[in-house]
Amino acid sequence: MIKTSLYTFILISITGGLLTLLSSVGIFISITMQRRLERLQETLEEFINLSYGSDANLTTQMYNLIEKYQLHYIYPKQPQGLILRYIDLNVFFILLLWSFAFIMNYEPPFSLPLIMQISPLMIGIFATLFFRRLLRNTISLENPLLGTIVPPPLKLRSISFLSHFINLSVMSVLKQARLSLMLTFNRCVDDSDAWNVAVDLKEELSCDDFFYYLALYDNTSCYFAGFGEVICRFPSDPITDKPVPVCRNINIPLGCFMTDFSFDLGTDFQAKLLIFTRGEKHPVQYNYRFMKGRGFLASRTDPVVTVNRRIVYNIKKDELNVLSFDPNIPRFQELLPHFKLNGSRYYFYPLSTIRKQSKDSPPHIQICRKGVFID
Repeated sequence: MIKTSLYTFILISITGGLLTLLSSVGIFISITMQRRLERLQETLEEFINLSYGSDANLTTQMYNLIEKYQLHYIYPKQPQGLILRYIDLNVFFILLLWSFAFIMNYEPPFSLPLIMQISPLMIGIFATLFFRRLLRNTISLENPLLGTIVPPPLKLRSISFLSHFINLSVMSVLKQARLSLMLTFNRCVDDSDAWNVAVDLKEELSCDDFFYYLALYDNTSCYFAGFGEVICRFPSDPITDKPVPVCRNINIPLGCFMTDFSFDLGTDFQAKLLIFTRGEKHPVQYNYRFMKGRGFLASRTDPVVTVNRRIVYNIKKDELNVLSFDPNIPRFQELLPHFKLNGSRYYFYPLSTIRKQSKDSPPHIQICRKGVFID
């Protein structure tokens, strides 16, 4: 039978060997992660530099960069699982041998010196479990410390994230998104003289995570107002089950309103779109003019994009706090108490455009339940 003192040294040597193997795995992971981080940083810098070229259409290049970023970000599941199981097995045996070595040398009674001797074991267990969690998060890039350095691919389409954590021009990215408006007219089933007008926001490159306010008006009336938060949720690829970080040519329904064409759709009819993002204090403003088509109105391809410095705001606890207003934005101040960032889109038309309805009827805010779709 092996002596207790000799057996303890054997356990210590086994533990040291396992720690050496675990450290070698940590070195391997650190080298691999260093290369991944370098490539991700290079791609992110290229994406940021490309976004400033707002005069040219760089949508395709930005789309490809996000796809390339995801290629280096996602680690294959099978080798990742094998590495994690190896780490877990090593940690389990290390903790087991440490505990067994202390139990073999335990001599009652339980006293204060014994607590002092056990304290290194407790510190070692905590350090080992923390090291395991650090390695696991480093492999899958789920470490919160790396969130701002190497954000997930989905964050590269988030305007609020790019504005809040990265010194990036919001207007430059939005120009690459090519935001436009489409008003589609459909006959109402119960009234042949009335039309249902669907309002859609079209994006050539899917950018989301921002609060918007839209007003359709002319010199006399405001016919439609919509507000809410744009959040795009794309399902994973049905074949490969890979997450979809970005899409092209998406449509975001903003609501609808009724009309009988009694209002003038001439040169006076226009739209103002305000975009509020975290990390900014002035919204980006789009001024749209429309051109007529068969059964639709489409915004022109050259909207006036500016920063509205009359409006000052901040976002705290998912609420939009406006500190100063712009009187030229129709119905903006009236709807301000309803502004919340909760992932929903709301709309209402302040004045009825149907002759049969009362012009003095109170506005009714409705939620737009149509999801984002791709055409």
